[in-house]
Amino acid sequence: MNTKHLLSIALLTAVVGFGSCQKEPSTSALRNEYLVYTAYDEKADFSTFETYYMPDSILLIGPEAVDQYGNKSAKYWKDQDAQALIAAVETALEGCGYTRISNPQERQTADFGMQLSYVEETTLFVGYNNPYWWGYYPYYWDPGYWGSWWGGWYYPLSTFYSYTTGSLLQEIVDLTAQGRADRKLPVLWNSYISGLLRGGNTLNVNEAVEAIDQAFVQSPYLKK
Repeated sequence: MNTKHLLSIALLTAVVGFGSCQKEPSTSALRNEYLVYTAYDEKADFSTFETYYMPDSILLIGPEAVDQYGNKSAKYWKDQDAQALIAAVETALEGCGYTRISNPQERQTADFGMQLSYVEETTLFVGYNNPYWWGYYPYYWDPGYWGSWWGGWYYPLSTFYSYTTGSLLQEIVDLTAQGRADRKLPVLWNSYISGLLRGGNTLNVNEAVEAIDQAFVQSPYLKK
């Protein structure tokens, strides 16, 4: 079966299925292919954005890390493979017409933030509802990371997904909506990539880069 056709089906499922409960389609027929799902807020005007900030690491979602004092903490992926994925996202966003702000101290001045996460060793069945679904997972990108004025998350679409081990997630959060009365940080776009694991549960970095590119190909509305 044609992979591009499958990607189109996956995109159609993601776009028209909002408001209903849906699970990740079976990938057994895809053998060694990946799937890319994208969704966005149809009311968002991405042409108004100029700059963005993206951290230099990817959040690892899985068994919680414990520091030397026994306290639970987040785990972040920063090695060469992680940097290859981050660079792919940066190249794609540059192609869309956006400029990256590199200084972490200036991240709150960006028009939007890009969050990258990788499901390392767990299966999650979660939903975009109220509160924002990652609120159920400890140590995710806290809204406060993007500014002290944010008190929570807001996703304008209602849908449910089953995220499995080896999934790569991308999310665009709107940093220009500082005047929101409910103090919630809007999430305007997300991408969910699955099927990236190969023998020995190893991430295929080259395919992950291709999948990131595909996520932007099927999101033409992101181009300025």
